Amino acid sequence: MTSRIYYSEEAEKRMQRQRLVDALMFTGIGIGIGSAAALLLAPNSGEKTRELITETLEEGFERGREATDEALSQLEQEVPNLRERVNELVQKIKS
Repeated sequence: MTSRIYYSEEAEKRMQRQRLVDALMFTGIGIGIGSAAALLLAPNSGEKTRELITETLEEGFERGREATDEALSQLEQEVPNLRERVNELVQKIKS
């Protein structure tokens, strides 16, 4: 990549925003083309494909719920210990 000299921070920020917009646009175009190709070349019928997508999404949501529940229960166990440690540090600072 070549080094560019920008004469103002505003010009540099504007160029960064434009690069981001371009990257998002090309990503969206790529996703659209890939989706269209996948649907055209899919080995299953539309109904079967929708069922597979639904099952996959449900499994993903269930895994997400399980991971969230696990993280919350772990956090609930650690919060009392965290309070104790913070109180100990505060007492050390005051001493």
